[in-house]
Amino acid sequence: MKLITKHHILTVVVFFGLINLALSQTSDSTPGIDALAKEYYENVNINPQIAKKAATDWLKESKKQNIELQEVRALYALGNLSNIIGDYKSTISYTNETIALLHKLKIEKGLAACYNIIASAYKYLGDYPKAIDNFMECLSYSEKTNNKVQEANAYQNIATLYLLQKEYKKAAENLDRAANLYREIGDDDGVLTTLFNFANILKEEGKFDQARTHYQTVLGYREKEGNKAVVAYVNINLAQMLVEEGRCEEAVVALKKTLALLEEIQFTSDITIVLNDLGLCETKLGHTKSAIHYFQRALAIGEEQSLLRYNSDIYKNLAQLYQDDGNYKKALEYYQKGVTTIADQNSLDKEKYVANIQERYETQLKEARIQLLEKEQKLSDAELQKAELKVKRQRLIRNVFIIGFILVLLTLIVLRLLYIQRLRVQKELGVQQEENAKQKINQMMNDHKLSVIERYQEGQDQERERFAREIHDGIGSDLAGIRIAFEHYAENHEDKSQSKRISNAINNACIDVRSLSHQLHPLPFSKIGFTSFLSDFISQITQKSDIDIKTYFFPEEDIDQLPQDVLADAYRIVQELINNILKHAEASHVDVQLTRHTDHLNIVINDDGKGFQKNKKHGIGLRNIKERLQKVKGSLDIDSSPGHGTSITIDIPLK
Repeated sequence: MKLITKHHILTVVVFFGLINLALSQTSDSTPGIDALAKEYYENVNINPQIAKKAATDWLKESKKQNIELQEVRALYALGNLSNIIGDYKSTISYTNETIALLHKLKIEKGLAACYNIIASAYKYLGDYPKAIDNFMECLSYSEKTNNKVQEANAYQNIATLYLLQKEYKKAAENLDRAANLYREIGDDDGVLTTLFNFANILKEEGKFDQARTHYQTVLGYREKEGNKAVVAYVNINLAQMLVEEGRCEEAVVALKKTLALLEEIQFTSDITIVLNDLGLCETKLGHTKSAIHYFQRALAIGEEQSLLRYNSDIYKNLAQLYQDDGNYKKALEYYQKGVTTIADQNSLDKEKYVANIQERYETQLKEARIQLLEKEQKLSDAELQKAELKVKRQRLIRNVFIIGFILVLLTLIVLRLLYIQRLRVQKELGVQQEENAKQKINQMMNDHKLSVIERYQEGQDQERERFAREIHDGIGSDLAGIRIAFEHYAENHEDKSQSKRISNAINNACIDVRSLSHQLHPLPFSKIGFTSFLSDFISQITQKSDIDIKTYFFPEEDIDQLPQDVLADAYRIVQELINNILKHAEASHVDVQLTRHTDHLNIVINDDGKGFQKNKKHGIGLRNIKERLQKVKGSLDIDSSPGHGTSITIDIPLK
């Protein structure tokens, strides 16, 4: 048989003091109302019937005199009493009226207590999501109004929710928070209530001996003060432990005694628990009829109060009894009711509660833990001074140690950073030196290469100058002498036509020799005009071949004024390219264009020859041109393909 247990949390809220403060300021209190309030307060845990009548009359009198603050107190008193005796539907109804009236009056101080009680009612009805929502509101208003009593009560109730989920560690943590708050405000009654709930945790964990010790401590205090409600709660749990230990005969005696006390104070939901436990004991003792009688009584109360958590187990207990008795029809009927009740209970989504409480209270609980740990250090004056002195000394030693450690650590870090930086700088310096060395070597190689090119070109120019001089002074002089001698010879002979042909041949040879001499080593272009000289050179080539060469100068005057070395390079380049075209291109038409720009001289030579592959190995002529351009930092671009002619673009910088 399944044992039904209930974890009691006493939430006797100090709500009246808050309302009395407002009443003292407005003078709305009357002797009759005060007497009814006193009567309720004195009987709430001893004689609930008298307390309920006093609270009902209190509410009527408040409405009659139109004192809304007293109406709030009376409604709250009825809700609190309903919660104590287990009439949870009435608890919710009265407390919601209280909350609505407090909002109307714009009073926040009593809202924490109201939300705490209504959350507790939803908890016992098994509606955990609504319970957790109302506990959250309780904690929120407790913080707003600095109501530590209600904050502690809320933590106690949250602990019972964890207890229902068998989260014993979390339940104990919340009880610790509640106990620390009670100690802080000097609420011994709250501390005792927390002890009772710790006993409940030990009971659920099966630590009956430890639980029994705590229960007996609570029972001793409550019996002295005459608190019948708590006495009944303690006796219920003590009896339940006897049932779980198999001591059914002892349990029956204890449960019947507790039942009489509960019937006296009319705690309905707790009567259901005791009746169920009596049914279980009688079942184990073999008293089937008595067991069925107790279960039926428990079920009648449970169905009336909508106690789903209890009804499902009672239905199953009855089904088991009827099955053992051979009445399978009734056994099936009660078993089906038990299954249906469980489905209804599960629809309330208990797992949602666990997720909510973890997510929505984690921050508040962490803050509360810090505050409670700090508040636990509040000792007596002498102990506090001693503790503070010790803490200061320990803090000083710790700070000195931490500062020393930090200084050493910082020193090591700085030294490490300096060492790493030094290595990085050395590495960068080495890389830079290596790069500089490479650049220097490349520069030296380039300089050497340019020097070789310059010397080579100077040698070529000198050799051309020597050839030009030899041709001009040697062959040119000889041809001139031959022409003079032939003219003397021709004067003495009568064959004029033959002499004329020979004379023309000699004149042409002289012209060719002089032209060749000028091409090899032209006179300074400033004297003869570069464009004119280049045009004459191209005209001579055109006359001696079938190729048509056109020249274009833009602008002609500006080109003639360029430096001598630039014009000399331009002439040699054009000369070399024209010779290459004549030797290899098989072209019929060539365009030679020179254009002076601000910072460079542009040379473009196009032919309609046979072209060539760009990746083909270049001849000596192009290599000479490239070397000449390298010397002056010029550029060469060749656009050619077989059968589509060639276009060569050259740029010579003007310094």
